[in-house]
Amino acid sequence: MLHVIYGPDSFTAREVLREVLTSATPDAIVPGTVHWIDGRTATQDEILQACEQVSLFGDTRLVVVEELLGRFGRSNSRDTSSRARGKRKKASDIGEWETFVSRVSALPDQNVLILLDGELGRSNTLLDALSPVATTHNLLPPTGRDLVRWIAERIDKHGGRIDHEAAARLAMVVGADLWQLSSEIEKLTAYSYGDTITTAMVDRMIISGATTSIFVLVDSIVERNSKVARRRIDDMYQKGLSAGYLFTMIARQLRLIALVRESRDYPDTPRHASGELAGLQPFALQRATQQAERYSEAQVRRALRKVLEADRAIKTGVYTERIALDMLVTSLLGSPTR
Repeated sequence: MLHVIYGPDSFTAREVLREVLTSATPDAIVPGTVHWIDGRTATQDEILQACEQVSLFGDTRLVVVEELLGRFGRSNSRDTSSRARGKRKKASDIGEWETFVSRVSALPDQNVLILLDGELGRSNTLLDALSPVATTHNLLPPTGRDLVRWIAERIDKHGGRIDHEAAARLAMVVGADLWQLSSEIEKLTAYSYGDTITTAMVDRMIISGATTSIFVLVDSIVERNSKVARRRIDDMYQKGLSAGYLFTMIARQLRLIALVRESRDYPDTPRHASGELAGLQPFALQRATQQAERYSEAQVRRALRKVLEADRAIKTGVYTERIALDMLVTSLLGSPTR
């Protein structure tokens, strides 16, 4: 059984992945239940052998391959030269991966393979070849009326209520960042105490110093200022901060630090790193550059590995967002002093 989950909406991708994993096995997902593969370097034999191995946790074999499809044509709007187009065309030629399609289609139902990727280009030959034999989830962030509807449905899921004007106001203020919207929805639902959420509540709760506070908190964690970080994280939890949103912001900042080091230490490779940094606001680039001085290459790799481990634990439901975040912060800061 094959599932393909891709698109720019990483928030919904995480939820869909968890639903697929949960529905595929009647037992609880524990560490070791899911086999993860880095699709950027994996061969088709490595992926299929992982699928065909006998699981120690039951009859179902769960395999998640991350960023495989990106090798066969990822969206890249910055470089439109004929040379770049030629490279993308060559990269999207699946070649020997043609046999991968037939082998995947022959997998029994209890062998569940999930391809998890981000935004892809319009043409992706491996995706095109796999689509007839896969359950495909192309996830795009909701916009306009769909975003307002998403907000209302999300609040209802949390046991709250919101009027249409307030939902539209929240959509306008926060935008289509579902990670931040989810955080704000949790806070609004908690502080409404069962009352209908109004525009006045949205303005009072959302248009505040919360954005500045989250960046200060993330900086204190990344810069390993244990005293400040632990005091602020307790304060932010009391104010209703979503653990998932904070986790995302920490992961984002560590990735920027890694890109700064990559661009500085290896200026010839890859081009996407400098392109992503070029899109930052000057103050954000300056902050990431200063923080990169605090990390050796080994330390950056370790931090990103911890983020990846926590992210996988959240996606599979092994740990809640709060527990995974607390474990991540402890590993980045070190054990609290008493």
